[in-house]
Amino acid sequence: MRKLFIAIIFLMNVICVVNVSSQSKRNNSSNNDSVVAVVGDIKITINEFVNGYEYGPAFYKRIRNSKKVFLDNLVREKLLALDGISRRLDTTQNVQEYYNAFCDDLATEELFKDEIQSKITITQEEIDTTAKQKLIDVELQWLYTVRKDGIIKVNDSLKNGVDFQKLFERELNDTVSIDDRSLKSSRYQLEMKNPELGKIIDKLEIGTVSAPVKTNDGWYIVRLKNFSYNIIPSETEQNKILSEARTAVMKMKIDRLSDKYVNELLTAQNPVIKRKPFQILRSYLAAYELTKEKYLEWELDGKLEEAKKEFDTNDYSQIILAELKDFKITLNDFVVWYRTRGQYAKFDQRSFAQFSRSLEEMIWRMIRDKLLTSTAKSKGYYDRKNVVEQSKWWLDKILYASVKNEMINLIVVENKEVNSGSTNNQSQNEFIEAELTKKLFRKINELKKKYPVKINEKLLNGIKVSGEEDVQSVDFYTVKRGGLIPRTPYPTIDNYWARWQ
Repeated sequence: MRKLFIAIIFLMNVICVVNVSSQSKRNNSSNNDSVVAVVGDIKITINEFVNGYEYGPAFYKRIRNSKKVFLDNLVREKLLALDGISRRLDTTQNVQEYYNAFCDDLATEELFKDEIQSKITITQEEIDTTAKQKLIDVELQWLYTVRKDGIIKVNDSLKNGVDFQKLFERELNDTVSIDDRSLKSSRYQLEMKNPELGKIIDKLEIGTVSAPVKTNDGWYIVRLKNFSYNIIPSETEQNKILSEARTAVMKMKIDRLSDKYVNELLTAQNPVIKRKPFQILRSYLAAYELTKEKYLEWELDGKLEEAKKEFDTNDYSQIILAELKDFKITLNDFVVWYRTRGQYAKFDQRSFAQFSRSLEEMIWRMIRDKLLTSTAKSKGYYDRKNVVEQSKWWLDKILYASVKNEMINLIVVENKEVNSGSTNNQSQNEFIEAELTKKLFRKINELKKKYPVKINEKLLNGIKVSGEEDVQSVDFYTVKRGGLIPRTPYPTIDNYWARWQ
């Protein structure tokens, strides 16, 4: 079974970006479950307010009454979510698929905290070593052969006095450039890309060469061409380097432990991707992803018809795409998984082989996700307080987006000015936005009459946030990658509401 080289970095926002809400959470920790507003039967807690506020757009942080402006817009979204619930949009396939994807990600995040993050320990020596590596710049050159006998001949030439540079230049040609045989990098980046090579150059002095080294793709002789150590002049910069080093060590250890955890799941379940269903799926997705010309050039219709001959059915959605020890994955399972990630999951279209390879990698990622969600369910992580609480926030956000998209689609359908093609894209967008604002204004006023809104002004005024009435606030868009679905760490308000201020 091929190894899956995808790490589960479920908390990339914790590891790779500054968690801007952490201080606010501590300041409000005694009453995070207190209710700052009630919209119909939806309760907005301090916890939801603070997380949404900190990770949201900057427009409300620049103006007076920042917290009130944020809350007013959050209330508008909750009203529209209630409208969606009243019309049973929460039961529609699209909403359910996205909601389930977010629930899965939240549950596996809790799994990650317990079974991976909690097991990570970092020593000061590791931090100091990494900090030092970040300050060291190295320049390398190497000689390469695929076979051992080739590198022995090269090494013999060096021993007989042939200059390294002459042998180096001899390897360069139309297909091998200087960049293929040399590298300028920090010692830290080299450690991340090739730790074996890093250990080799640690033993070299400038101008000296290594003994022949065996790697998984051939044989190398490495020369340390240059080495420099950057002096950090200020204590502030030293502290910054140490902080970055701590984050880097944490990420490296999480990567390794995550890989190990995933590979153990894969080994236990021994998944196998079925060739003919794979071919059916490839043609199906290619029909949407490729140009018509490329689809025809790669003869995907013929490949599809040939693969379909293996199955006596008209319902190809239930064909088994992958078999595991304890469960099976159908073509429909993959399509549902892909639909919620389509804007992020991109295929390599440079060649038929690369397109096929990128689809296979995507299937392996989907298998990984299914194994993780299955593990999280079996261990009760879907019942965790964080998962139950935050899944409700995400459902409201998904419903709001669905109601808003409904309105936009209705505007496009109803107005000939948009459909005629007589106006450019900019004027079309301006028209849609103007009509959307009118519709939303009327709709929200109607919903306020239907669903009472109560705000605890005293509690609102006492909430501590990190950015308030600051004209220099800038948009800092944080995306939590590496989990099951790319998303902001917490749901927050739509930047669209800046037009209403």
